[in-house]
Amino acid sequence: MNKIIGAFAIALCISTAAAAYSDNVQENLQDNLVRLHIIADSDAENDQAVKLKVRDAVLNYAGNFMHDGSDEDCRDKIINNLDEIEKIADDILEENGFPYKSHAEYGKFSFPQKAYKSMTLPAGDYYGVRIVLGSGSGHNWWCVMYPPLCFKEGEEVTLSRESEKILREKLDKDTYDIITKKNNEIVVKFKVVELVQELKQKIKG
Repeated sequence: MNKIIGAFAIALCISTAAAAYSDNVQENLQDNLVRLHIIADSDAENDQAVKLKVRDAVLNYAGNFMHDGSDEDCRDKIINNLDEIEKIADDILEENGFPYKSHAEYGKFSFPQKAYKSMTLPAGDYYGVRIVLGSGSGHNWWCVMYPPLCFKEGEEVTLSRESEKILREKLDKDTYDIITKKNNEIVVKFKVVELVQELKQKIKG
């Protein structure tokens, strides 16, 4: 019986430590990143194409005020400019002959794991701007709005050396390593973070 109790206590300690570690990494990402999520009206070729035009226009606009200031300043600027972001999206839709409008909101949303050429962000809850085009029934486009890390090449996203420098400065070293490196130890840490966050999302429903 004592062995069973001891094994249970060890398992509980490991689970608690894993959950705390995962939450620390996720909080570090939440505190320093603002994600961008654009949802197309449908998967029709023209709806997907205009989604990318909206993306380009929004990132170009946001880039004008997100290079300077603190994290809090930039978040405030994003929130205060949501109406303008929505107007930019609507203008692109109108210019390209689409009858539907957009809706932009800022909040904490659940994001899936997303891999780019130079980093992989674990699934979890992130603060972000969500832009829904029309019915929002099409495929998504995901990226990082702040720090400005989105460099467009069609649907692909690449991260420059300057982008990696920004991440290195803003994130804890452990968090930075988890999302940018692929050795065995880092892969295990990444899975711990993601499994805990996925479990929390399922519990929340």
